[in-house]
Amino acid sequence: MINFKPLISNYEYFQIVKPLGKSIHLKAGETVKAEVIDILPTGGVVLRMKGGMLTVQTEIPLQKDTSLLLKILNSPSTDHKLKIQILGVLGRDNSLQFLNIQQEKIKDIISLVSSSQTLKETLIETLFSFSKGGDITQKERSLLAQLLSGILKNESITLPSIFKNIFPHIKDLTPEKLKEALINSGIFFENKIKKRKFTDLENDLKKILLSKKDISSEEKSLLKEIESYQVLSKLTGGIFSYIPVLWEDLERGDIFMKKGNKGKNVYFCRIDLDFKSLGKVFTGIFLFGKDLYLNFYVENEDLKNLINNETEELRKELTEDFNTVSIKFLKDIPEERKFIDEDFLRIEV
Repeated sequence: MINFKPLISNYEYFQIVKPLGKSIHLKAGETVKAEVIDILPTGGVVLRMKGGMLTVQTEIPLQKDTSLLLKILNSPSTDHKLKIQILGVLGRDNSLQFLNIQQEKIKDIISLVSSSQTLKETLIETLFSFSKGGDITQKERSLLAQLLSGILKNESITLPSIFKNIFPHIKDLTPEKLKEALINSGIFFENKIKKRKFTDLENDLKKILLSKKDISSEEKSLLKEIESYQVLSKLTGGIFSYIPVLWEDLERGDIFMKKGNKGKNVYFCRIDLDFKSLGKVFTGIFLFGKDLYLNFYVENEDLKNLINNETEELRKELTEDFNTVSIKFLKDIPEERKFIDEDFLRIEV
């Protein structure tokens, strides 16, 4: 389970007492993982981190044999002495406890969790369990979605060649084939069972993976990815999926679709692509009734010019079905939270 604690002054900080034995090199700004080795009668806590031991003083009730996610801070108010901030606790039962997760901490947690496959799997498992039932605020839901999305974007997704009969190749892609591939991506596996659509399970990727007696490490990793997207879909109230398309140059691809809560007939789709040779391509599609807005961010200048040269032709084709068609190019990729929080209209171009 993932738990939250309210912020109390100095409650989430450690006071460094002394290093034990081997010296530890810490620098402001880094995030580290530490193990709780011992709890002293004086209230001190002995930590193992970065190959050495450190004694700290804290009011946080910690247990031996647990792990901590820590951020090293530089505090000008204490003559630039280092200060340790605790981001979360990894329990002996593999539960994750975040202390007052905030927007400014997300990047730190993403950096740390992404560096450890064990931490990543623990986060996904606890979030997957948590998303089935849990009472959290909309703000906490949004922050957890940003956290998980950020961790996922640090890794590439490889579709094993054995699934080429399920997913189309990019050269053969049509709207109908993309829809069918998304339905069979595994994201809707439990939903199909709940609605008793058993005939739709035949080519469902999650069903195929769960049915295998011998599952490879590659397939096991893919199953974890699918469950991560299921959690993201639950947290955001939309459909969050990897791009279920065979595409040789594609390092990573995500698609997010959602019906807006802030207006009638408002829909949004975001597509993130990361190519090995061409870099990042972002597309934001906004539908407000009969008005369509397309935003592009293209990292590669040659590709950007190529797409830009075709925008007028695209606009002409789309005006046959929509009253207004707006196509713009963004200077930067918009922040993740603006989409998760449905802050679509504040995106700057």
